[in-house]
Amino acid sequence: MDAADGQLDPRPRPPGSTEVAFRRHSEGSLGPASRLAATFLILILIGTVLLSLPAARLPGHDLDRVDALFMATSATCLTGLASVNVAESFTPFGQSVLLVLIQLGGLGITTAGTLFILWRRGGGSLAGEDFIVANVGRLREARPTDVFIYSCFVVLTLELLGTVTLTHLLLSGDSEASFRDAVWQAAFHSVSAFCNAGLTLHPDGLVHWRHRPGILLVISLLVFLGSIGLLTLVNFRYYYPWRRDRLQRGRLTLQTRLCIGVSLALLLLGTILTLLSESDQTLEGQPWPQAVLWSFVHSTMTRSGGFNVVDTGAMAPETLLGSLALMFVGGAPGSMAGGIKVTTLVLLAAVAWASLRRRSDLVVGRHTIPPDQAANAVMVTLLSALAVVLAVGLLMNIESAHASPENPIDWLAIAFEAVSALATVGLSTGITPDLAPASKAIVVVLMFVGRLGPLCLAMHLARPAHPHRVTFPRENIIVG
Repeated sequence: MDAADGQLDPRPRPPGSTEVAFRRHSEGSLGPASRLAATFLILILIGTVLLSLPAARLPGHDLDRVDALFMATSATCLTGLASVNVAESFTPFGQSVLLVLIQLGGLGITTAGTLFILWRRGGGSLAGEDFIVANVGRLREARPTDVFIYSCFVVLTLELLGTVTLTHLLLSGDSEASFRDAVWQAAFHSVSAFCNAGLTLHPDGLVHWRHRPGILLVISLLVFLGSIGLLTLVNFRYYYPWRRDRLQRGRLTLQTRLCIGVSLALLLLGTILTLLSESDQTLEGQPWPQAVLWSFVHSTMTRSGGFNVVDTGAMAPETLLGSLALMFVGGAPGSMAGGIKVTTLVLLAAVAWASLRRRSDLVVGRHTIPPDQAANAVMVTLLSALAVVLAVGLLMNIESAHASPENPIDWLAIAFEAVSALATVGLSTGITPDLAPASKAIVVVLMFVGRLGPLCLAMHLARPAHPHRVTFPRENIIVG
């Protein structure tokens, strides 16, 4: 039979290969992804119930089920959007529930990939795990169990250091602050910052501390460390630049260099954009050092931090549009951040550059990238863009029924809200509390999909590709 005419491949296949392939598909992809989603769903439901308790709410502040579900999802999925004011609505018990949800959500999402490998391989040698090897860069003497334990150690250690530093800054800047209150605020904001959750104990967010540069810089550093990827931090654990022997020194992998380099470049770009476009808006009349600092903080928060140092709703449309693009990109793979990830952006740019130069190989940093990874980058971007367009359409349709001539619908604010939810950023122009219940439900779905979708998709793509049994004749399609 002629394979070029679309006939079946005549080559014999091993007996039972269909059943083996199906079993590998169901056990290797569907199982872990479903368990991960179920775990987060259970955590969100428990959080919803706890936040609905009278002990979690301050007197005179009712919390309906939609808002309880919204806040539990926002905390667990590390988003930071708030349908109610945390400081004015929740008791210390309710705030503690949010903090626990943030911590469990952060640890869960950053270690789920390693747990996935342990589940599939039973804790074998790291040298046999291509994914971890490519991201950690050490081929011997490191098992997946070691990476998992070290990942938890990094998260908790950085959060503890952030808590100690913020406590010192809070006490040194306010002589009337109590030690207990300072430790609680420092711990909450340290965990929320490193996990890129964006929830705060102050009604106006970081505006409360915008004249405290030390606090702003510590929180921004925690957000940045949480957004560059846990595997990047683990890579530094196995890199010893002072050693002369290259084998003993280790190396910074391509992904580590890309995550840090592109993240810093986007951070600088966002700072310049905010500084220029907000000079006559939210930064008007501010001293030059203050304006630069606030622009830097806002740029950092668009990576998935979610804290606001100025009124986001008062920003210029061009600032919101640029911030929207930065939020859509997000942070690094395996990090607390959301978005399509900086490595996806690099692959898209590499594909375009290779096509313009008429090169058949995809080269990034003197490394050849497999074509299937470029295809995955295109797929992730298209799916994310489609989700944003669909969500914006639904939100505009729902909110148009509540719009009035005195309060017209703002499409840019709606789009900003949708991207912020899907990319799990948490920045908002202030429309979140005023959304209709149906709109809040859509935002909840966006937060859940934006947090778990990329990892579940990675689990699906971890399956080995199977060639088609049928081949078809080639034909070109004109592009452009």
